Amino acid sequence: MEGPLDPVFAKELGEAKAALARHGIVILRSVETDMEPAIMVAVRNSLASSPSKLRKLSEEELDELLTKARKKAIRSAKELASLHVQLLAKLGTEYIGDVLKELDGIDQLFRWERISKVAEPVSAMIEKEGFNPVSLSGPEDVSDAFRMELQEKWPPALERFRALAEKAVQHLAEAEPKFERTPKTPRGKRKKGRSK
Repeated sequence: MEGPLDPVFAKELGEAKAALARHGIVILRSVETDMEPAIMVAVRNSLASSPSKLRKLSEEELDELLTKARKKAIRSAKELASLHVQLLAKLGTEYIGDVLKELDGIDQLFRWERISKVAEPVSAMIEKEGFNPVSLSGPEDVSDAFRMELQEKWPPALERFRALAEKAVQHLAEAEPKFERTPKTPRGKRKKGRSK
């Protein structure tokens, strides 16, 4: 991080950014490893809620349906995890102003409303087979640890980092004129004068 930030403040800002990244990584890992099992529990609940339709499926058809559902759940979770990786990587951007601009987008992807959409492709497939929609009621359906990370740890970590980043950007903007005065315009004028 460049610029005339107080070393104590710069350290606090760095620690806040590292804490946010840590919580983001824990959420990312849960999406990668815990979403698919949670979705499959919801799939089985959907199938069990329609016993007459379930009885019409042969064992082979049921196995094929569950295999397809699992593959869709894994693919959907991996796609979201990939987006999480891309956004978390932006926390490493050198200029704090650029990081600050990305925070709203990062926050949107780390909300349950967005994460729960991982189940939508599986739900569409199950509904096509005549069963009830597949849904996760909340992050606790994934795990209690995931719920705590997503709802109790991530939001305050994000707000702490945002507040410090805004303060840093303001401080750097106030100090910028002292550091970025360049004589580009006068040189350009001199060149024009010579060519006449």
